[in-house]
Amino acid sequence: MALNQVWIETQDHGLVRADQVVEVLAHQTAAFTGKPARWLLDVVIAVSQGAGTTSQWNVGASHRTLAQTADEPEGAAHRLVRLLCQLDTQDAAGVVTVRRDPTAIKFGFDAFAAS
Repeated sequence: MALNQVWIETQDHGLVRADQVVEVLAHQTAAFTGKPARWLLDVVIAVSQGAGTTSQWNVGASHRTLAQTADEPEGAAHRLVRLLCQLDTQDAAGVVTVRRDPTAIKFGFDAFAAS
């Protein structure tokens, strides 16, 4: 895809350039004492990141969370990929927005104004 003019808004209001996305996935976090498991809708970008201690360093793919929900976000990954494919055929420029409502994760698109 040539989505170098399309950005995706993350949960923390950051932006990820859409042409950098290599995977879209929904996965469940582990439950901790006093905190229930949650579902995350993430994009994975083609940049690794590391974390660890002086004795061990782990490197993995960089996940950016788009939304967090109590229930599985069924079909959200497919809806996002479908939107990105549509935007690619339109040579679009703008920001993909992510909104949670009580029943689903929804995506919108705010096109940049022509200059």
